[in-house]
Amino acid sequence: MRLRLIHPVAILVAMLAMAVGIAFGSGRLEAANLDEACGGPGKITCNSALWCQTGGGQCKAEDAAGTCDKAPAFCMRVSRPVCGCNGKTYANDCERQKAKVQLDHAGPCPKEPGEGKPKATTKSKAPAKNPAKTPAKPKSPAATPPGASRS
Repeated sequence: MRLRLIHPVAILVAMLAMAVGIAFGSGRLEAANLDEACGGPGKITCNSALWCQTGGGQCKAEDAAGTCDKAPAFCMRVSRPVCGCNGKTYANDCERQKAKVQLDHAGPCPKEPGEGKPKATTKSKAPAKNPAKTPAKPKSPAATPPGASRS
């Protein structure tokens, strides 16, 4: 008879514990795996071999949701520039993913004002003269003052 009373109480306690865990967001104890959701308001992380890749153009979004993805080990040499959220232009999207940088937009990043322009310099580009390397001019006999000996 006692066994029957314990059993319903244990079930009630277990259900109450599950409800409290769900209500207070006990959180995920494990990191997300390949192709699972990451980021977002819950700030879900990916396991150590993966990174959380969000959709393009979400650089400044704090709660941007993404998908756990594996960064490529190598990339083909293809020139299709993309702009990363770090402001760097990558040769292609594979290179950006390899660096684990979020995508800002397709195409190169806009240049900073003044970037790419030649810098004005005040120094002359002529090589500096080194007096030790210039040959000494021979003295002409006319330049010898009177009374001085010629050697």
